[in-house]
Amino acid sequence: MFEPLEFLARLAALTPRPEINLLLYHGVLAPHARWRAQVVSYGRPVSEIAVPGPASSGSGPAGAHGPRRPRNSTWAGLMRRAFAIDMLTCPRCGGRLRMVVTLEDPVAVREVLAAPRPAEPVGPDPPTGVPTMGY
Repeated sequence: MFEPLEFLARLAALTPRPEINLLLYHGVLAPHARWRAQVVSYGRPVSEIAVPGPASSGSGPAGAHGPRRPRNSTWAGLMRRAFAIDMLTCPRCGGRLRMVVTLEDPVAVREVLAAPRPAEPVGPDPPTGVPTMGY
């Protein structure tokens, strides 16, 4: 029915562009609607919901919605949310790790990955029952 190139052109026209929201909300469900906090609670107790009134006119930096949360999630938070893996748990002792640095330069990443690793792990042996990451 279609030539291959014509079929691909029509298929490409139906494909949405990346980073375009396919679901849009209007009215009280819109992202910055004044009454959204009263309609959408996300499981919060009723006392935490900010009710806009004459005292909170929205003129401050936080507005009537309270302090703003960071827009982007951390890498470890995304891994925990997507794969149910807590990347900040030590594989040896089960303690909490803290991120020291994030490497984004490709040259630095290659140097770190090419560096020789120690033959034996440094530090105490992991307790029994704690999974170890095989490098």
